[in-house]
Amino acid sequence: MKRWMKAFSDLGAAVMEGLMLQVGSSAYMQSAYQSEAHPNAGVGLQEEGDANKRSAYCKDLLIREGGEELSFEELRAERYNQRKQREMEEKLKHLMEEEEKLTQELEEKKRLLALRRSQPELPHRASSQSSDSGEAPAAASFQIYDESQSAAAQPSGRNLQPSTDELPDDVFLHPDERGLCLKIQHPRQPDRQGATGDDTSPPTFSQKPVSITRKKLSPIQETSVIASQEGVSTGTCSPLEEHPEEQEEMDHTASPAAAAVDPCHLDVRRRLLDLSDVTSSPNLHSETRPLPAVEEHNCVQLGGEVYFIDSRVVDGGSFSIFKGATDDNDVLLKVGSCSIPWDFHQFTRLKKNSSAADGLPLVSCFLFLDGCITVYTPPPDHMFTELTDCDPSELSVGYKAISLLQLVSQLHSCRLLHAALQPSLLTCCRTGITMSDRVLPVDWSSSVDLDLQQDVTSVHQLPSAQTYISLGLLEPTSPPQLVDLMGVAETVHLLLTNSKMVPVKDACGWTAEQFSGDESCDRYTRMWRRFFRSLLNAEGQSSLTVLSELKEQLSTLFH
Repeated sequence: MKRWMKAFSDLGAAVMEGLMLQVGSSAYMQSAYQSEAHPNAGVGLQEEGDANKRSAYCKDLLIREGGEELSFEELRAERYNQRKQREMEEKLKHLMEEEEKLTQELEEKKRLLALRRSQPELPHRASSQSSDSGEAPAAASFQIYDESQSAAAQPSGRNLQPSTDELPDDVFLHPDERGLCLKIQHPRQPDRQGATGDDTSPPTFSQKPVSITRKKLSPIQETSVIASQEGVSTGTCSPLEEHPEEQEEMDHTASPAAAAVDPCHLDVRRRLLDLSDVTSSPNLHSETRPLPAVEEHNCVQLGGEVYFIDSRVVDGGSFSIFKGATDDNDVLLKVGSCSIPWDFHQFTRLKKNSSAADGLPLVSCFLFLDGCITVYTPPPDHMFTELTDCDPSELSVGYKAISLLQLVSQLHSCRLLHAALQPSLLTCCRTGITMSDRVLPVDWSSSVDLDLQQDVTSVHQLPSAQTYISLGLLEPTSPPQLVDLMGVAETVHLLLTNSKMVPVKDACGWTAEQFSGDESCDRYTRMWRRFFRSLLNAEGQSSLTVLSELKEQLSTLFH
């Protein structure tokens, strides 16, 4: 019994000792916590003997001026709100700084964009090569500058004015935008006629391939397509099968070479016409209404004149050509979905530089919000006829060939290219006498004004020349005028034979297959053999020289 009582007593003493240790530890931890959280709360914690007394309030914090008392919860809420307020102020400050930075960047971008629009591209300097040397144009020079380098190591850059040796870089990118800055200089190749332009010429523009105009294939283009499908080499002499029932179309920028430069881009033409005085012409009329519907056997009113529409003679996809009439004259109307008066500009240029302007039709243009109508009115006592609606005799074709050579000579003399000569886009203006025929274009969709577009120096820049280049008829560096010689050959061949021209190559060069023999023949056949060989092998010669010689030879034969 005593043993049990002693064990019980020892157990009770141990329990009491543990409780005392637990209470002491708890009191010490609570005191330390309050001391750390409230360093000024020492006045509320006093020791009286062995007993620790803690105040429930910190007078410095809980009692404000004015006698207002705050609880611990209110103080915590106040500290929370102050912290949130500081965070909001910092965030607002950061956003304001970002806004200011973005505003500055936006202003810089606007400035560069305005500069780029005002100066799309400066005129290229002409190369020092001779116009008759036949050499390929010099390779473009590329200079790469790192704007992160010191100012002394960089070119003068943004404020550099055009000099005789160097083009200004109108837009430089910052290093953090695209890394290095690239400046490209394209030397300009003078044409075969020696016309290189001067420093006072209008600025020229680079073009990009976004034209959506689609055209039917010309005879040589169809030949090229068929050859590529059948795997026939373009240098062979075998004829290619024709498919007259199939109407194939090709895009205006069908090849990579044409994609590099597209002189027919609508935006380019709009800028070019801004440099000319075409809008001041009294024959150009602007109307603030949509393009009116032009349909066969109907009528349309233009500028107070009523035009009766007879028939559609050409459907070019983005444009159509109609025969029409007024009370006084028969007319031709080209109706297009583009509100840029390019045809009017080109025909006006031709007429202005023609020695027989009185014999050329009157041209007028009506601009609408979404298109334009170009009207050709023949001179008094003249009428329009289709190129193929005539006597198919050799004599009649000879006269038309002479007129066609005269047309292209006039075009090239005033620095114009048609670049898409074919019978459907040409018309005859005549008085009833065969020898008085004037062959004229009624569509200028593929044409180029070399005075305004001085950067067009070789055929590889012309979309309409790509098939001739792929066949080997033209070198990529050939003068652009040679594409019109190809068109003359195609057109005359169709008038002579009523068939597409198949180009073949023999020991003497290129010719038309139907005129490739060397057997004895009459003087007319001999003339046509020389005719096609001269046109298809004009590399290294001036187009004006080739045209003049052929015109003289044909005039002698068909006098």
